[in-house]
Amino acid sequence: SFSFLRDYVHPNVPCIIRNAIPSNSTATTTKTSTTATTTTTTSKHRTDKRQTPLHLTLEDILEIIGRDEEITVDVTPDGHGDCVRSVRCREDFPDGTTGTMRRMFVKPHEQVMTMGEFRRCLRRRIPTKNGEDERQVLFRDTSPTIAASATAEQLPPPEVDDFGLEVFPILFHTKGDNEDDEGNGAKHQDSIQDEKLDLGDPVVYYSRQNDCLQTEMKKLFSHHLFPNTFQFAEDAFGTGPPDAINLWIGNEKSVSSMHKDHYENLFYVCSGQKEFVLCPPSDVLFLHEGMFSSGTFRRMKEVAEDGETENGLTSRWGVVPDESDCEGASDVRTKWIEPDIKKICLEERHQNTSEFPLLSKAHPVKVLVSEGEMIYIPSLWYHRVTQTCETVGVNYWFDMKFDSPHWCYFNFLQNLKKI
Repeated sequence: SFSFLRDYVHPNVPCIIRNAIPSNSTATTTKTSTTATTTTTTSKHRTDKRQTPLHLTLEDILEIIGRDEEITVDVTPDGHGDCVRSVRCREDFPDGTTGTMRRMFVKPHEQVMTMGEFRRCLRRRIPTKNGEDERQVLFRDTSPTIAASATAEQLPPPEVDDFGLEVFPILFHTKGDNEDDEGNGAKHQDSIQDEKLDLGDPVVYYSRQNDCLQTEMKKLFSHHLFPNTFQFAEDAFGTGPPDAINLWIGNEKSVSSMHKDHYENLFYVCSGQKEFVLCPPSDVLFLHEGMFSSGTFRRMKEVAEDGETENGLTSRWGVVPDESDCEGASDVRTKWIEPDIKKICLEERHQNTSEFPLLSKAHPVKVLVSEGEMIYIPSLWYHRVTQTCETVGVNYWFDMKFDSPHWCYFNFLQNLKKI
């Protein structure tokens, strides 16, 4: 505990911890050795090499809790949820204008499905003519019947913004059965339905972030595969047991854009491999963080212009703006990082940074965390997360100390941006 506090927590440095969760552990608290070595990217915090780390796959989880267990899954048309992306208004929406495009923070759609359905969606592949896996081919504005028989040649090419993401239309709530405020029938108004719609072939990601392992997944947690806490972490952080323990299941299609958490984060990879792109809190000056109107992906039923489709409706993806609960507020706004740090800084090597010139001063580092390893991400460290394959992971969020020098310095830098 002392060496973890001295070498990583106090200087606010990430590290990788090995064998943190042994496979035969049924204890409620895990104690971890504090012997550590340093690498060129993140530090390696080693534990007893004789231990066999916990290995848990999606198949193991289904065997434990059953394929009929219902869970709430994040669903997106392309794997990019909780990120800033371009959306387009249309002239026939109440407050839209022809051709208007704007940037919006878009959250994933949440869908209740069984574990068996989730596994099928996660592993489904759509082969295109050239044999590539291309899930986006059938995401266009077509009904499930049409989509099932459509080919890439029959579908119009998707509109893509300057950042490589597909542009989706803004959809608005309607009154009653597609009536406007005067009660007149209004074609093309998108009607949000509470019923379970066919979601086409989306990208699914189990990432509840609400202590789901002890709530929605308590049946799995009750098998004592995971400890309730880590004593070395409690001793080092000084804020008590974890606030939340979350389970994560996804593949290489799902991307969590660059963000920060107000938690000390311990993320363990049960199977597969996670990819983290990390930036220190001091990079807040260079990451182009801004305020954006927020919305949520929804699969909608839309009144067809010709009315000849089944029930006069088609189904498609769009973005529904979030409604504010505050009187007088026009929309809900979220503070988020706009550019894709990995793409611009690590893949393009700052070749196209004219729109985000300060990114050249950022310090991103890519870290691969493999099965049996746990990464410590200090509070306020920015991180972009994805997977290199089907991956199961669990993370522990410990509350951060808001009277720490790190918090004070971070707020100083944030205020410095306003000068």
